Amino acid sequence: MANRVGWVSGLAAAAFFASACTMLESEPAPPCPNVSVINDLAKITKFLPGVGRDLIDVVYEGEVLNPTGMCEYDVDDDTGEGNLAVELLVTMELARGPANKDRKAEVAYFVGITDSERRILQKKDFSGVVAFPGNKNRLRWTDEPVYLSIPLKGGKTGTDFNIYVGFGVTPDQLKFNRKQIEDTRRK
Repeated sequence: MANRVGWVSGLAAAAFFASACTMLESEPAPPCPNVSVINDLAKITKFLPGVGRDLIDVVYEGEVLNPTGMCEYDVDDDTGEGNLAVELLVTMELARGPANKDRKAEVAYFVGITDSERRILQKKDFSGVVAFPGNKNRLRWTDEPVYLSIPLKGGKTGTDFNIYVGFGVTPDQLKFNRKQIEDTRRK
């Protein structure tokens, strides 16, 4: 009989812990920061050096796709202060241009964090060399995960921050992008 009581007690304890876990899981997860790709810096067209800007001068074209990721809070329950760790995956679609003879694209991009008033808190630059294998002239490339750490104070949450992603472009490339956007709006 003692075994049966122990078994029933164990079963009741297991049911209690399962319901406690369910209650914890039903609480909404704290929000992650909003992640956006900057419109003017979402695309890049890399031309050969020089003044040529025709199709035959294109080394590669690229577009940053919607970055994905997750975040994890480490916050002191008493003070509300701590850290928000973000893991972000940046994926790009790249197309090899006619002027690309070595079948590689050297891409540069950045990830920046701003507060709710759009003040830049952090900015990190990244780069990579992407090879176009075999006869592929178009591919999707995801870089290594980007890890960000956001200090949290005074009850701040992920919604108090924004993460921005974009290509690292030259002034000429930015001008080209803005012209392309304007031309698209006119159509």
